[in-house]
Formats: sequence, C-alpha cells, structure tokens
Amino acid sequence: MYKAKMQEIKSLIAQYVNKEALPAAYNDLALKWYTPLCKSLSLHHDKAKHKTMFIGINGCQGSGKSTLSGLLSYLLTTYFKKSSIVISLDDFYLTRAQRLNLASKVHSLLETRGVPGTHDTELMQEVLEALSLGQSIQIPTFNKAIDDRNKIDDWQVVNGLIDIVIVEGWCWGTMPQNDDDLAHDVNDLEKDQDTNRAWRNYVNQQLAINYVPLYSFIHKWVFLRAPSFEHVYKWRCEQEHKLKSTAKDTSNVMSDEEVLSFIQYYQRLTMHTLCTLDARSDWVFELDNDRDIITSSQNEQ
Repeated sequence: MYKAKMQEIKSLIAQYVNKEALPAAYNDLALKWYTPLCKSLSLHHDKAKHKTMFIGINGCQGSGKSTLSGLLSYLLTTYFKKSSIVISLDDFYLTRAQRLNLASKVHSLLETRGVPGTHDTELMQEVLEALSLGQSIQIPTFNKAIDDRNKIDDWQVVNGLIDIVIVEGWCWGTMPQNDDDLAHDVNDLEKDQDTNRAWRNYVNQQLAINYVPLYSFIHKWVFLRAPSFEHVYKWRCEQEHKLKSTAKDTSNVMSDEEVLSFIQYYQRLTMHTLCTLDARSDWVFELDNDRDIITSSQNEQ
C-alpha cells in the first residue's frame, strides 16, 4: 500500500514538473521536502475548526515560492482531495494609472510596483474575507509583461467554499522596521532618490497599517529562506528570461541591467525579512545558491 501511494505521488509530481517545464531535479526535491509539508497541511485542515485554512508562503524574488505554491495546491487537490487555490500578492498590484497617481502625490519611487503601498490591500481584504466565508469571488490577476492589471474577464473565478487557500508573496508576512533601521541607506537608490526618507517611511507605514492586519487570516506560514540578498539578482534575471520566452508582449520585460536597478526597491525589506521571519514561520526551508534545500525546520507555534 505504501509503495503504491508513493508511486502515485511521484507520478503526480512528475506531471506538475512537466507541465511547468521545471528541471528534472525538482522531482526529487519535491518528493523529499514538499510532500511531507503537503501531508502536514492536509492533516492540519482535517483537525482544524475552520472550514477554509489559509497558508502564507514567503520567499524573496526568484526563490521558488510561486512554484512551491502551485505544487502544493496541485497535490492537495489531486492526491489529498482538498479543494485548493493559489493567490499571489503580486496580483493585487495597483494599476499603472493608480501608481502614477500615487507617485505624483507621495513619492516618485512609488510608480514602480513591488513595495508595500503599491498593492490594493482593500481589494485583498475583500477577497480574503469572501474566501473565509466560503463565498464566490473574482480575484484579480496582474500581467507583469505589460506592468498592469488584467481586464476583469481574465480574473480568477472562485465559486464557493475552498478547503485550503495558499497566499504567496515576497513581503507577505514581513513586519515593519523600527525607526533606527530606517535611518540608514541600504543601497544607491535610497541614497540618491530617497534623501529625506519619505519613500521608505511611507512604505513602512503602509506595511504596518494595511498589510499586518491581513496576516491574521493566515493559519500556517512557510518561509523559503535564501542564503542572502545577493542571490536575488541571479534568480530575478532567470524569471525575466522565462517571461520573455513566454509572453506575447515583451515591451515591459526587463533586461539584466534593469533587473539590477529594480531589485534595489526590494532590498531593504528582503534583508529585514531574512533576519526576522524564521521565528514567525511554522516551516522554514533553507536554500542554497541554486535554490536546492539544505535543511528544513518546523516550529511549534
């Protein structure tokens, strides 16, 4: 019986790897590390009083959080027979027009999507509340190739109760910094374009006011911990190369040089997260330079 079950899981993982065009090595990684996680999440749902369980997944850009989220949802649905969906924080980015308006009123750096303050947290609150109540809802989707939200006809549609909702994002679960941390520049972007600290203070304030309250929806947290921020550049370039090969409109796909500039927007909170999120996560997976998992740990919350 055990061998038959393992063979079924292996087959399902292989199907997912093939569908997502992932490296063959992902088969073994998923079987060793993520299958036990999936089993644990399923058991937690069985024992929990809540009908819908929310899982939060954090990982820096390019760490593999979207791939992991998709795999978990796929296995939970196909093998563990739990209805499951994935929601990305990225899909709640403000429209380009909204960000341009924000940039003109608050700070020019807010034109660029990414940091807290550039998401529609009111809409996200509505979506999470609807899902927690088992209501039908439309969930926005964002097209990074055109740097704007998709038309409503292309939004994700959910009809009724979902057993497990996976919410992933690069700063999802990140807590605000203190004033002393904000006083120091972390890169040239801040040094040259945020001289009065207005941008970083606004971002931090938005994180505290509009993001932290949303974390209360999450029942379990998973953290993909990168070795350091320096790995983000390599991983983010890989993402853009993949996007360029698949997107119909590549006008807003970034070059490697543009990626290097772009990730400076994320540096402050990514570094802060790497130092602080372990203690607040239920599962922590330590990644190496190639995003392979070195070790994992489970915290009792």
